[in-house]
Parts: sequence; structure tokens; C-alpha cells
Amino acid sequence: MKNKFLNLLFLFCCLVLMIGPVYAEDDETRYDFSVFEVDENSGSSENNVDYTSACSKYSNVDERTSCCSQYPSTSMRDECMKSLYNVCMEGKTIAKRSDCCAEKFTGEQYEACKNMAASYCSVNEQVKLAKAASAVKVEYEPVEIKAPGYDDPNSSNYSVMIYALDIKVYNITDDIYAAVSVENGNSYSIDSSMNNSEGYIVLRDDGVGSIKKYKFDIRSQNGNCEADILRSIELSTPKYNQLSNRNACREVPHFYKCQEFVSYDFEADNYLKDIEEYKEKLAKQGIKDTKEGLVANNGAVGKTIKKISDYKWIVLATILLIGCIITIIIIRKRRDD
Repeated sequence: MKNKFLNLLFLFCCLVLMIGPVYAEDDETRYDFSVFEVDENSGSSENNVDYTSACSKYSNVDERTSCCSQYPSTSMRDECMKSLYNVCMEGKTIAKRSDCCAEKFTGEQYEACKNMAASYCSVNEQVKLAKAASAVKVEYEPVEIKAPGYDDPNSSNYSVMIYALDIKVYNITDDIYAAVSVENGNSYSIDSSMNNSEGYIVLRDDGVGSIKKYKFDIRSQNGNCEADILRSIELSTPKYNQLSNRNACREVPHFYKCQEFVSYDFEADNYLKDIEEYKEKLAKQGIKDTKEGLVANNGAVGKTIKKISDYKWIVLATILLIGCIITIIIIRKRRDD
């Protein structure tokens, strides 16, 4: 009986020796931080231990969460998980960072990752950028430039003018820039350093032989708030009409084939015939085409009528006043009789 008891005791000891290392190995994945007094403000223990590095070897979400959950303070647990979300913080836009969070995390981890992605660009900063982008304005202005040798009678460019367009971009601040692209043309960027003394950017286009379409994509200068596009502005610029400088066109500057800059294509053939038909039509209506616009051209009578038309309210008031005076005089005369 005694031998049987000793044999059982021996087997029990062997079993303890075999199972012990297994539990010891499992214990390596459990961290006991209770021996440290954690300063939540500094995020480290009085022994200067970096808690985040303890779990950094776990790239799996579940393993990292399990490890981080053993930190003795909320701030340290959050900091531990942030290091896992850093893999999604490399995206240049909030949308890209959030998409990465949705791809790699779920539940509370996804929400925490998404919040971290958004925290890189605060709501106040986003509002500020949206306001700046909404203030941007773009327009164009035709300009005439004297060609080299313009004043030299011996030059081939004597009295020659070069026609161009000045594209003006207003309200580009230090917070934003514009990515400019021209349809079937160049692409480039403009920023606040290009503002002139009057506070706007001038882009001169001296290639005005064709209609062009510009696109201005307003973006953020803040890398953390770099949205895909804050705002897009499209601008279509006209082309210079070579016929506008012909003598025949100078007589009818508002005819659609004679305007200096046009935003449409037309057939230049038979333009002289078209001009004559246009002039005949205006003549029948008693109208003349001038630089100032279309004006009445009916001789002295026509000019008189036009002047009366310009001051019709004054004329009408005068007629009414005279009528009232005559009526009063007639009434008084009748009473006297």
C-alpha cells in the first residue's frame, strides 16, 4: 500500500513538472503593470517604462487589444492602441485615412481609428478652409499689348498690337492653393506667394487663337487637412477673332463675325456678304452699329424721337403739369363769368 502511494506521488510530481512550463509560457503574454505607479499626464511610470513598446510587437488587432487592455490607466490604453492605428495615418486626406480604418478595423477599434484620422484636421480648421475656398473668384479680361517695334516705322511690327487675356484669381490665401489645369494643355499650381500688390494673381494667356477651358481645384496647404478637393471652379475663355481687325468689321463691331473675342466657332467664308446683309437689316430698322452699341439712325426726326424717348418721363410730367394749369385757368374763368 505504501509503495502504491509513493508511485502515485511520483506520477503527480512528474505531471506538475510537465504542465508547469506550459503555464509559464502562457504567462509571458500577460503583463502585470501593478508594480508601477503610472502618471497619466506624462504617460510613463516613475521607472520611466514605455508601456506602448510592450505591445508594439502585436500587429494583430485582437492581440494588441488584449495586451493594451492590461495597462493600468485609460490614457495608456488609448496611447497603446493609437500606435496600431498609425498604419492608417499615412493617408494624405481624411477620406483616405478613414477608408483605411474601415478596411482594417471594426467596432470600437474602427471608431477610435476614424476619430484619430479626423483629429489630424480639426473641425475648426475644416470650416476655416471651406470658408477660404468659397471666397476664391476667377475671371478674365482682354488686354492689348504693343508688339516689339510698335513705334518704329522701319519695323515689321510697326503699329502692331498683340491680343491676350489676363486671367485673374482672387482670394488665394496662405491656407489654400489652386491646382490649375487647361483642357488639352498644361497643369500647374498657384499659391499666395504669386499675389500682386493688389492682392490677386494674374495669369497672362497670349495664346488666344482658340477657346480654352480652365479648371481650378482649390486644395488645402495643411497636409493633415488636405481634402481631395475643397472646391472646383471652371472658366471658359474666348478666342481672338482675326476678322475683327478688318476694315469691313470695324463698321459693324457688334456683328457676331466681327466681335473682337468670341466664345463660338463660325465659318469665315462669305463674311463680307454676311456683313452687307447685316447692315441692310439694320438700315431698315433705322439702327446703326457703333463701338458704343446699336443706336437709332433716322436722321433729325429719328434723333429727336430718340431724345424724347430718353426723357419720356420728364416730357410726360411736363405735359400733365401744363394740362393741370390750363384746367385751373379755365375753371377760374368760368367762375368769374
